[in-house]
Amino acid sequence: MNEDRPKSRSRFRFFTILYIVTFLFFVIYFFFLSDHNLKTHRDLNRKITNLENKITNTKNQVGNVYTYEQLIEDSVLLEKYGREQLNMHRPEEDVFVILYEK
Repeated sequence: MNEDRPKSRSRFRFFTILYIVTFLFFVIYFFFLSDHNLKTHRDLNRKITNLENKITNTKNQVGNVYTYEQLIEDSVLLEKYGREQLNMHRPEEDVFVILYEK
């Protein structure tokens, strides 16, 4: 019986070490060597963020009818833009906004 215990301990130790080495190999492979590694995911997340920002900027630009240069040069156009797009008004004016519901 005493002889079985050292053998079982050595087997347990061997399989534990084998398990740890195998686990480490797969962790290193998945995080650094595979096609879906951390660097690839980080780069793709950056591209997604950049594209979402571009989409937001494009949507904002599509809503604007006038360019920045046009607004700077023409004060009448600037006032029209402020009234229509930004709902601005003079202190002595009353502005009524009519919303159409479909």
